[in-house]
Amino acid sequence: MNILKQIKAINQKGLSNSLISIYYNIGRALPFRAQRFPDGRISDWYRSQFVEVHEVKPSGKGGKYGHAYGFHYRNGERADAYENEPEISWCLKTDTEPKSIPCAACGSWVLLDILGEPTAEPAKVYRINDVLEKGKHKGKPLSEVVLSDWNWIKWANENTEQFLFDMDELTEERNKHIKPILPDDILTFGKYNGKSFKYIAENDLNYLEWLASKNEDYIKIYESLKKEFTLPPEQ
Repeated sequence: MNILKQIKAINQKGLSNSLISIYYNIGRALPFRAQRFPDGRISDWYRSQFVEVHEVKPSGKGGKYGHAYGFHYRNGERADAYENEPEISWCLKTDTEPKSIPCAACGSWVLLDILGEPTAEPAKVYRINDVLEKGKHKGKPLSEVVLSDWNWIKWANENTEQFLFDMDELTEERNKHIKPILPDDILTFGKYNGKSFKYIAENDLNYLEWLASKNEDYIKIYESLKKEFTLPPEQ
């Protein structure tokens, strides 16, 4: 498996990854680099910093918890964990032994790079021609499930630890089979059952926006009609 694809598949779990779960998913490879809150949603302070993990000691039921040990980096270089308060830093730039990393078993970690070689089998990243080995669709080709139950694919990708998917490949395959929705096509359910998408946009654009938020198949037609039926701002 291509390392970049593996990293991307792991990070598609959103911010549910801990350093412990990352360690298992990459086949217990050490060292590896990871960053917490890379989107800056807690503070921009996190954007310039990452840790390099050199040791992991899992504990608890199923080994889901535990401790990770490593070094702190800022702007790509070894640094004190607290720039202006080295005396309380969990790691100093002069440390030679890996230090206990705070919140190693918490979520919100993103994998940046894998520097070492795996010592166990990495978590499988399912591709379009693979057959699912577990779960609701056990025994079915992924190429079939992509077309029959896309919502399950998205749910499993975002919410379970069992599945890692090459979502780029799966999305590309699904898009090949999606019939474009045209303005004169008729909605066959809900509040505007029997009405064209153009009629809905003209009379209730908010409903079409809501529909697009619930099902990505309607995003393109919403964006197209939104341009036509949104009034320009008053001068």
